[in-house]
Amino acid sequence: MGLMTDKELRGEIHSSKQRILTGLGDDRLATAIRGCAVDLHIGGIFRPGKKNGEPGSATVPHLLSVTLKEGETAVVRTAESFKLDKQHAAFVFPASSVSIQGLLMTNPGHVDPGYEGPVHVTVINMGHEPFALQPKDRLLRAMIYRLDQEVVSSKQPGPGIVTEELLQKLSADFLSVNDRTAQAAKREIDASVKRSQWMQFGWPALATLVGVLVTSSLTTCTTTARYEDRIQSLEKANALDRLQKLELNYPTEKRLLELETQLKSMRDAPPSKPTKR
Repeated sequence: MGLMTDKELRGEIHSSKQRILTGLGDDRLATAIRGCAVDLHIGGIFRPGKKNGEPGSATVPHLLSVTLKEGETAVVRTAESFKLDKQHAAFVFPASSVSIQGLLMTNPGHVDPGYEGPVHVTVINMGHEPFALQPKDRLLRAMIYRLDQEVVSSKQPGPGIVTEELLQKLSADFLSVNDRTAQAAKREIDASVKRSQWMQFGWPALATLVGVLVTSSLTTCTTTARYEDRIQSLEKANALDRLQKLELNYPTEKRLLELETQLKSMRDAPPSKPTKR
């Protein structure tokens, strides 16, 4: 088994007897084949979420430039098609000049002997900047190698056509970048509106409530102070009244005390002796 060199690839592709790769014009043979690899280019472009009849759908692929925003996906069909016999196979991988710009390809890889048809890859723009998919631009590189002997398996069927069902299974927006961006923007707008409404209505209402509470508190304190003053005044008046009553009753109490003292003295005094006549 060995990889085919540029000379061998040009001979096989240019051969009228058995072309292992079709769709590559003679004008591109010199530039598309270098070392031991051949360039594959963008053909039809399909967009997930498109319904049949719409541009980018399974029935009407884009044949003009398509720009993928950050996170957006597409299915790309190569302009070239393999026509491998039982003694040839291939490896397909992203062109480094494309992948380094942030375009991720999910399903390039091995192509079995006997395979006939184009290559389909799902691409995702993982970069921050929009990425333009331009038909006939280089997208993939393929290394074709010759086996020591033919495989015994039957001819490999092609991939068939891209269907609406297939496109509906794919997400038009990888990880919902656009949806999450829109939701984040909506949340920020809602928060800004709420802050504005709070500044417009909330603060005045809060200030009014605080004013009412402060006024009520001051009124309560003033009322309490007045009640305290009145209670103290009543207590003083009651004390004065009791003092006045004591003063009025003082002479009576003094006379009673004097009488009690005299009676006690008379009880305690010894009996007097009778006088002789």
